[in-house]
Amino acid sequence: MATGPWRRRAVHDLVFAIDGSGWHEPAMRDAVGFRWSGPGRFSVLRVAAPPGAGRGEAQIVLDPGEAIPDVAVFLNGQRLAAAPRRLGAFGVLDFAWDAAAAEGAGPLEFWFLADRITQLPAPGERMRGVGFRLSTLTIESAEDGPAPARESAALIAGRRFLAERLPVAAGKPWISFRSQGEARLLDLRLDGARLGPTPQPHLAFAIQAGAGGAELALGAPGGGTVTAGLTADGAWRPGIGLSPRDELLVLRLVGELPRAFGRWLDQAMAGAAPDAELLSFWRRQLGIIARAADLRLAALLADGPDPYAGDPDVPFAWPSVST
Repeated sequence: MATGPWRRRAVHDLVFAIDGSGWHEPAMRDAVGFRWSGPGRFSVLRVAAPPGAGRGEAQIVLDPGEAIPDVAVFLNGQRLAAAPRRLGAFGVLDFAWDAAAAEGAGPLEFWFLADRITQLPAPGERMRGVGFRLSTLTIESAEDGPAPARESAALIAGRRFLAERLPVAAGKPWISFRSQGEARLLDLRLDGARLGPTPQPHLAFAIQAGAGGAELALGAPGGGTVTAGLTADGAWRPGIGLSPRDELLVLRLVGELPRAFGRWLDQAMAGAAPDAELLSFWRRQLGIIARAADLRLAALLADGPDPYAGDPDVPFAWPSVST
């Protein structure tokens, strides 16, 4: 019997293990599981989801007579319009996003910014800061699901090729923010990174973003500096000085920057009072930069030199002079 198109819908229960930060241990009340947000106002939750437009709802546990808490919701750094409503003993935040907000590889990264934090006693502990009680996060794709096995072989082969021929690791991130006139600058240090077969104990990105696009510089102690940029319309503007294979590795590393930013958030925002506008700006900028690098990578793999030519075990080579 033929069936109609189906929509991908996932319900993430916070009683179970989560990928994120800014949440207390799971708890139960009247057979309903939840996690308190806290100890700071900023909480992160990453969930697997297909790319493209979608909608979601966050179900919040309420006490009798309690108002729905004021919580701002962001997706990949973009603030979403969240509409609150009551559903029995729960408060629900409804929101939706367009394809641009969910573009890019990897899980969707939701941020929840609580309006206030309350100090409450915890069993066997001292007072702790809590915001709101999130029970479930439900997300649904706005597009039909794919036909079974469509392009699965190509996806598997492509991921295996990237992992075996162009392996990269971003390592542990350290981030600081600066400004220079109208431009904003981000200094990103990666400890314990890797480009192909070559360990990179310390890498440093310097990224400047403004109305005219973005400028990137990547270097390592004792090595040269690789530069690149983005035009105002988001197109990748490559630098010079790298071999074809090494340019692919750098593009792969740039594609990992949003996830590195997320790992830094998990460490740096614990209990913090964040500048949500600043974090949102840089998360969106890094997403734009990563997507441009991914497009450049795809174009080089399709139309550039044979990606299977050469020895993948040749060490990564920095340019001898800054370019």
